Amino acid sequence: MRNLIMIALLLVATSLKAHEFSTANLTLEQSSEGHHQGYIALSVSDLHHTLGLDPNKDGNLTWAELSQSHSIITEYLRKHLQFNTPNSSCPITFGSDISLLDSYGETLLKQPLNFNCTLPLTVHYTALFDSTSDHKLLINWSFEEGQTQTIIDKPAQHWEVETSSQSAWDTFLFYLYQGMIHIWIGLDHVLFVLTLLLHYVNKPRQTTSTPSRNTINLKSMIWLVTGFTIAHSITLTLTALDWISVSSKWAEVGIAISVAYSALNVVTHWIKRLMLMTVAFGLLHGLGFAGALSELGLSKSHQLTSIIGFNLGVEIGQIAIILVAIPLLLLLNKHEKVRKVLVPFVSIAIFLLGILWVWQRV
Repeated sequence: MRNLIMIALLLVATSLKAHEFSTANLTLEQSSEGHHQGYIALSVSDLHHTLGLDPNKDGNLTWAELSQSHSIITEYLRKHLQFNTPNSSCPITFGSDISLLDSYGETLLKQPLNFNCTLPLTVHYTALFDSTSDHKLLINWSFEEGQTQTIIDKPAQHWEVETSSQSAWDTFLFYLYQGMIHIWIGLDHVLFVLTLLLHYVNKPRQTTSTPSRNTINLKSMIWLVTGFTIAHSITLTLTALDWISVSSKWAEVGIAISVAYSALNVVTHWIKRLMLMTVAFGLLHGLGFAGALSELGLSKSHQLTSIIGFNLGVEIGQIAIILVAIPLLLLLNKHEKVRKVLVPFVSIAIFLLGILWVWQRV
């Protein structure tokens, strides 16, 4: 039993750590032949940790302090972000009109930039890798012929930018990967799926002797997860195609409520028709996935491929979570004393975390 509890605590710790991935975004557009403009968005906390942007050392980084440190940031970027042709380098002009972006609870500094460079060219990016674990740069580049995307996740990695548009297959793989990453680092989505599964190891007492509380109805569990999949796929697709539009702020609030309520329902069993609750909340989670997809931007030349790839990536990521969780839940279900303590404890902890997210997001 002690080992079972240690496994559960390790999983919780791993999930919390998984939310701390560091991602920067480089979004560029070819506005004319040889001229490119856009912005790079980096985590303010990553920049603060790397560059020490708090001059008075009071632990509170203000907008004034961030603005005063603009020259430090741009000098750092000049050293760590470079565009080169085979024959020369392409000097970058950094704009002064910086701003802040909110990306799922993470504050990003949006730094405008532009440069003149003929294609083909090479992108070199080495910022934040030394000071931040699991750092990645997501590049989304629009050209007259189409669009291309890539990820730089190693400081020694260089990206060769060609004039041709990205193929449909490469676009599919890019968005597939992004869909998987989004659900894995999105702790709210992970915990909602976990609370759905916990309903099957903390069932209400039966009025008769059967069925046994020591069994898990895997068929019913699969149908429930399928309902969640269909629901969030619908709103993800409709939002990505601009057929519906919902404020990302309130979508995120709704997702936080869904996590809290589903966790509470594991203990209270207020809603016994789990499919209705799952589908309703699944529609909300689809809006959250769509928000992440909108930040990536759809490929202009392969729009439908982008949506399908991202959607399938989310599903693969979700299946991976379930495949890890089900054996542990089956093991937990065989130890009634541990289950009676651990399941309510985890459920209430998730409920409180969900309430905290609601408060933070409103």
